Amino acid sequence: MTIKDIAKLAQVSVSTVSKILNHKDDDIGEETRKKVLKIVKQYQYTPYSKVREVAVGRSYLFAVILPENLYYKEELIVSIEKYTVYNGYNLMVYFTKTQSDEIKYIQILSGKNIDTILLYPIAEQKESIELLEKQKIPYLILTKVHQFPQALQVYGNYEKATYIATKHLIKYGHRKIGLLLHENRHSNDCKEGYMQALFESDILFESGNVFIGQDEQETGRIGAHQFINRNLSAVVCENEIIACGTYAACERHATRIPKDMSIVCIHTLGFYKTLHPKLDIVSLNLHEVGKQAIEMILQKIESKKDIVYHTKEIEPILIQGESVSNPFEKVHGAYQKIIVVGSMNVDNIINVEKLPTDGETLLSNHLAILPGGKGLNQATATGKLGGLVYAIGSLGNDTDGKKLYHCLVQNGVKTEGIRFSTSHSTGKAYINVAKDGESTIVVYQGANEELDTYQIRQHQKLFQSAQYCLLSLEIPQKTAIYTIKMCHETGVSVFVKPATIETLQCDILPYIDYLIPNEKEIHKIVPGNFSIEQKAEMLYQRGVKNVIVTLGSKGCYIRNEQYHLFFEAAPFEPQDTTGAADAFISAFAVALSEGKDMINAVVFATYAAGISIARLGAQPSMPDRTTIDLYQAEIMEKVAVMKQRVNCFEKE
Repeated sequence: MTIKDIAKLAQVSVSTVSKILNHKDDDIGEETRKKVLKIVKQYQYTPYSKVREVAVGRSYLFAVILPENLYYKEELIVSIEKYTVYNGYNLMVYFTKTQSDEIKYIQILSGKNIDTILLYPIAEQKESIELLEKQKIPYLILTKVHQFPQALQVYGNYEKATYIATKHLIKYGHRKIGLLLHENRHSNDCKEGYMQALFESDILFESGNVFIGQDEQETGRIGAHQFINRNLSAVVCENEIIACGTYAACERHATRIPKDMSIVCIHTLGFYKTLHPKLDIVSLNLHEVGKQAIEMILQKIESKKDIVYHTKEIEPILIQGESVSNPFEKVHGAYQKIIVVGSMNVDNIINVEKLPTDGETLLSNHLAILPGGKGLNQATATGKLGGLVYAIGSLGNDTDGKKLYHCLVQNGVKTEGIRFSTSHSTGKAYINVAKDGESTIVVYQGANEELDTYQIRQHQKLFQSAQYCLLSLEIPQKTAIYTIKMCHETGVSVFVKPATIETLQCDILPYIDYLIPNEKEIHKIVPGNFSIEQKAEMLYQRGVKNVIVTLGSKGCYIRNEQYHLFFEAAPFEPQDTTGAADAFISAFAVALSEGKDMINAVVFATYAAGISIARLGAQPSMPDRTTIDLYQAEIMEKVAVMKQRVNCFEKE
């Protein structure tokens, strides 16, 4: 900065500036004087700075100029400062909001006898670098600048980082991969890396799989919502703010990470450590950027040797976490989607010494209010066990309804099929639980009454790609029959729990793949003085493909084309049997969806039911996969025993 530059900025003559600086300005107006002094102060003008620079020599002072909104500026500054101080220099830091700020700071520093400037240009315009060239200040650029190949450049490569992130997902078997970007100078680089990775893997690029937003948090939230609706299995996020928004969107949509959606992030500042599961990241390796930048600029200003390579691209580093896995389809072979259609209630559980008889009043000292209903129990149980589950049901638009909806989401259930009623409150069940674990239930249907054929028809597309449907007959009979027939038409195997009904229409039986009544229910469906085996045989002969009668502590009985077998119950002490049937049905469906054979699936289901009766409350008692896997050795032992028994029967 010279006196001529001051005069030009103030639009006055050089002599006017000289008079003001030397306090010989009596004939100069106050307004002009203030304007000149303001510019002098703003640009920190020092008279004869160039002369002083020659006289004094090196200042051992570096300056770095960075955009104020640069996402990772703190990490970059820490690295630059570390290696600047290590080599005997001090560092000045300037943040810019506009390019005018950038030019102003370069002009200020040109009069400060600065040894070098490290610049991260705020924009791609060339004015700042041209000014550095004009001022003959040694400089280094901290990002890639194509217009000045002769300039020293050290940078982290966004294009390469996004390429590595996308390849990482492809390696795990993903082909439906989205890209979430915040609109900035690196967006195109990220997109190029993403497209290159897709091209090399013969994956067709679709513009709809790239979302560029104005706000980082909204980019994650809105973009992830769109990708979930597009049925993508993985996403690359430009930074961890976008990744946090993506995590939040996945939680709202009951999309499990990484099972339903794998996520990789380009660079982080450490926030990723608070996310669960732990985020996979591709680091720009900014520590190395700072180190290499200082080494290169020192070579220029301290060594007489020419620099051979003016540009140094720092290789990104993949740091694996727990947010990437194989897509669900690849893990389980076919796309084994499970739909649950049924009631959703708030359970009011009353513990009593024994179940009341006609006209009897009992006192209780314990009341629990918990999520429940056959539909909700089966959906959450399926989700806890790792099934890909969609729920169709009706809730009241009230506090209870919102709690039940949150319960579904928290347990990994997809909720596209849930409707909120404006005319009915959420359903409720009043359950008496005796000391021996037996229970009786009275249900107020509430919003469940509105689960009609129209709602089922609205979600017909879900059935077209599903493998199994779990159906509870607590819902209106017309809706249940319509659902059974739709399952038959779309090739979906339907599991029917005949709760709350007195009889089943004979003409609907051939459409049922799995009928799973308990002992009381089968006696209602098939009246008469016949044994469980005989009644199951009658239902099988009338067209039901698989009849499985749950018998509480006595286990269960199965009748189908291949088997007519009793299975023992799992060895658990009963506390509350309310949710046992739902746990059994859900576990049975999950086991089949994973390719287990019938005997494996039934034994797996008996252990799920056994674990559930050892806990209080239907929904909270549903076991997760980690719990049931603790009994894997026992399960396999029982499976072996059952298969040996079957072989013996066949030989006889």
